[in-house]
Amino acid sequence: MDHLQNLIPGLAGRMSMLSGTCEQHGAADVLARTGAAWFCPRCLEDQLATEARDSWMAERAATLMATASIPAKYVGQHFVAETPEQKAVRRQARMFRDFILAEPTWAALIMIGTTGTGKTLLACEMAQSLIKNAARSVRYITANGMISEIQASYGREGKSEEGEILRFLQYDVLILDEIDAIRATGNASLLLTEIINRRYNEQKPVIAISNQPLADLAKFVGDRVHSRLHENAFICAHTWGDARKGGMPQPANVLPITGRRP
Repeated sequence: MDHLQNLIPGLAGRMSMLSGTCEQHGAADVLARTGAAWFCPRCLEDQLATEARDSWMAERAATLMATASIPAKYVGQHFVAETPEQKAVRRQARMFRDFILAEPTWAALIMIGTTGTGKTLLACEMAQSLIKNAARSVRYITANGMISEIQASYGREGKSEEGEILRFLQYDVLILDEIDAIRATGNASLLLTEIINRRYNEQKPVIAISNQPLADLAKFVGDRVHSRLHENAFICAHTWGDARKGGMPQPANVLPITGRRP
């Protein structure tokens, strides 16, 4: 303290050296304002680091949500699992999440079922969890929508098919809704195959949603896509009735699928 006083005249009147002991980090001396309480410098460092990370995660989540294209109907909603079948589907979704967060790898979460069984709802809940808790980039789009966006680049200055394909490769997770409903026009099937094949090669997971049974899906997406979807596949069979007709509970404003990357 005498040394500091010589460097900055009058410092001794405003600052004091305090000694104390932290149960976690042990004894430490800290320079603090006169009259202030002692604090553990390592605990303070940990607190500031946590606050900085939380602030970054919140800003990152806001940025990722802006580009995820999650339908407004599903923002902040979650899939209510009450029956054994619904709980089994939720377990599969969590297993997929844990699998892709453990290390970068290809995997496919495949949601099969008739309309109104919560497939898109659960997929969008998963997307928001990955964004909020793991800072992963996610894009939701129908298969037809993706094909249309790529084909819209044809003949446009500054746009190219390759550039649009690369855009759909950049996301950590791509959600393709209605993957069985692509229109058999032009090169639609080739573009779907190209996207799935490149994501497969680059270890980028997908979530595929279909109204068709898994065994029949090859008729709609082709053998190559169907084969890749089987590798590291997590199957969610939505076997109950249409929620819009009373088949399952309506969504609630909660996001229970959580977890940060280890």
